[in-house]
Amino acid sequence: MIASLRNLLRFTVHWLAAFRWSPRRVVIIAAFLVGFPILELLIWSGLLADEVLYPGYRRRKVRGPLFIVGNFRSGTTFLHRLLSMDSGQFTTMEMWEILFTPSIVGRRIVGAMGRLDAMLGRPLGRLRSRVERRWQRQNVMHKVSLREPEEDDYLLLHIWSALTTGLSAGLLDEAAPYVRFDGALPARERRRIMAFYRRCLQRHLHARGGDRYLAKNPALTPKLATLLEAFPDAKVINLVRTPLEAVPSFVSMMEFSWRVVGAPSEGPALGDFILDMAGHWYRHPTEVLADLPEEQHITIRYDDLVGDPDSVVRAIYERFGFEISPDFAAVLHAESERSRDFNSRHAYDATDLGLPPERIAGELADVLARFGFPGPSPTSATTARTQDPDPDGGAAVSVEQQHLGPSEA
Repeated sequence: MIASLRNLLRFTVHWLAAFRWSPRRVVIIAAFLVGFPILELLIWSGLLADEVLYPGYRRRKVRGPLFIVGNFRSGTTFLHRLLSMDSGQFTTMEMWEILFTPSIVGRRIVGAMGRLDAMLGRPLGRLRSRVERRWQRQNVMHKVSLREPEEDDYLLLHIWSALTTGLSAGLLDEAAPYVRFDGALPARERRRIMAFYRRCLQRHLHARGGDRYLAKNPALTPKLATLLEAFPDAKVINLVRTPLEAVPSFVSMMEFSWRVVGAPSEGPALGDFILDMAGHWYRHPTEVLADLPEEQHITIRYDDLVGDPDSVVRAIYERFGFEISPDFAAVLHAESERSRDFNSRHAYDATDLGLPPERIAGELADVLARFGFPGPSPTSATTARTQDPDPDGGAAVSVEQQHLGPSEA
């Protein structure tokens, strides 16, 4: 079966057993047990309807897709949203498409609803904006919007085979196989997951048009070997940020997620898990990409990206043989100026998280050496709080130049 009901059942039993009860969290459980099945029934009805109404999508070629990979908190969102502004070159998925309408039929329905909303003065659009602003005031680490390009690993929620289900819910045993996807999962399971992912990309290209699909997806990092088997002509951008910053930043982000869903968070389990995960996610792409022709991959340092996005994007385009249009050149220049003025509100204490710089440097010494990252500074152990210089770059990208969303599809 395409969707893994066994995974879903096991997750539900384990989550309920580990859940910390409170009135707010009872609402979360109710939404999951009632709302999720209803939503998925609608989504799978749309996917099945595609087979009848739009069977031609299966013939759609996914030619030379571009995948942005790397550890979480390494600037993947910033680069993704920046490249997505080159709409003449790329097509990408937005959050609403990933979570609610992976089907062509679903997108047609939402498009019709958007046009009706516009005729009525956009009451639904204004409600969505208010809800998103409220959420963004609470979550300063990663700006989320239904109309923003987002990581397409969330597509795998529809077959309950995504890293985020276990990791975000505090069930690390559920997340562990997806951390080492290429080596941990049986070949049949990997093929099942990748077949569904490919069909989603074909549907997107059929519904949206465009020739080159663009994806930002840190969770593809441990899937690179399987991904390249499915898309042998793919191009890969591997973003690397010093683990002294990326690891504690992601632990801080996940602690926020665990608090929201009521997962237990005592002890060092989360920090230990993410430190081990990060080590594999630095090393695995290096091994896999070494076998690719140079014109199919490039490794970019986070500091270079946020310091001079214009030059980095031009280097990417030159490596892959892409052309920069005059319109996109102007966007690059404007975003480079804007990124210099960006300041994050995400602050964390790495030592309180159980991840002092000396520990990270000791366990990932080979990673620091491989990418030329400096070790801990003499004052790092006594620095109380670290200001994350850029929470994955999302806030640096102007809202005015995003793709069309549900109300304009």
